[in-house]
Amino acid sequence: MKRIFVFSYHGKETYQTGFNRLLSISEHLSQHYEVHFIYGNKNRDQRPIKIKGNLIEIPLSYTAGFFHNIYKNWLETGRRRMAKTLLMGYYFFTGKEIFDLGREFDNYKKKTNIVLTNEDIVLASFPSIAIHNLGYSLKQEFGCKLVLDYRDPGVFGYQLIEENRIMSVLRRFFLKRNELRNLKCADLIITISESIRKLFPEKHKDLIKVIRNGYDIKKINFNLIKQHPYTFKLVYLGSIYNDQLENTIFFKAVRRFIDQYIIQPQYFQIRFIGTGESLKLKEVIKHFNLEPYTHIGAKMPLEQIYTELYSTAMFFHLRYGNRKEIITTKQYEYLAFQKPILLPVNDHGDLRESILNNNAGFVCNNEEEIMNILKVRYDEHFKGNPMCIFRTHEELYELSRQAQEEKLIELIDKL
Repeated sequence: MKRIFVFSYHGKETYQTGFNRLLSISEHLSQHYEVHFIYGNKNRDQRPIKIKGNLIEIPLSYTAGFFHNIYKNWLETGRRRMAKTLLMGYYFFTGKEIFDLGREFDNYKKKTNIVLTNEDIVLASFPSIAIHNLGYSLKQEFGCKLVLDYRDPGVFGYQLIEENRIMSVLRRFFLKRNELRNLKCADLIITISESIRKLFPEKHKDLIKVIRNGYDIKKINFNLIKQHPYTFKLVYLGSIYNDQLENTIFFKAVRRFIDQYIIQPQYFQIRFIGTGESLKLKEVIKHFNLEPYTHIGAKMPLEQIYTELYSTAMFFHLRYGNRKEIITTKQYEYLAFQKPILLPVNDHGDLRESILNNNAGFVCNNEEEIMNILKVRYDEHFKGNPMCIFRTHEELYELSRQAQEEKLIELIDKL
């Protein structure tokens, strides 16, 4: 049976969307191939290998040290920008990641005598160019096929989230040579949107295929989707980055909506689900005196997150600065739960296009529009006329991660 080695920088303890996506891809691929899913683990794992059919999970614990502990502490306490600066500075001076999966896998190979062949396939997933570098090294060593996966555009395209201009210039300067080398070496390149595909150099575009994000259809019980009769829940799902909080029009409009219509907290809630620590978010909420109306939930397993979404009245996004090419997994999850989606500040890009093309909600251009939409939807909710956007089984499947994984299998079969 053909083997596929899937590499992920993040481990399951982080509850990262990127990890969940790669785990789902690995599970789906294991129906056709023997899949070794290798991922970094920032905590010591007591059971290093888990086998389920043709899927072999191999968490490799990152070596702990001085910089490792500082970086991990900053991430866990919401100081992500400082953590990212440390990560990039460490890479510039040492040429390595603080948490280096390549080093850990090399140690694993030596201890287990595992050998790849030219029949094997390596799927290396960005973020972390070090994972792509690992894929390149394995192809050079064993002659295996290389699939590069991009959830972000690497050194091409927009400035990455929570990255200042100087760090962005330095990152592009130092990493571009390796990025181009990896692209030239790849047998297949996949990315999550046509917008990101267009950011790459023209000579590589024929090799780049779009495998979109999607929601996990296996973990939603559509029969449980309902409306909460007593509370209008406005829900944001997933991580919040400081770049998303530079523009505070949404929070200002919510505060005006509450004050103008004398809305009490038991009837109106803003819920951040699976967001985790964000010092900037807490500051913004405090600035607009929204503490009684706001709940910030810790990161948690996907199944637990989905249970929080069944009684949502409306979902919302926060624009990623001036970036137009970002469309996250949460958009597909919002669409799957079939409640209206609010984009308070128009991104003039992929989010706007997805909402309008799927007739999924509202795109706003100013504070008044946000207030008006909140007022109409709030009133209709308590009149017993909540908005629901029905989707057929075929539409729901097409939005799922599993539908995209079928397309990926077809591409890998051709290798």
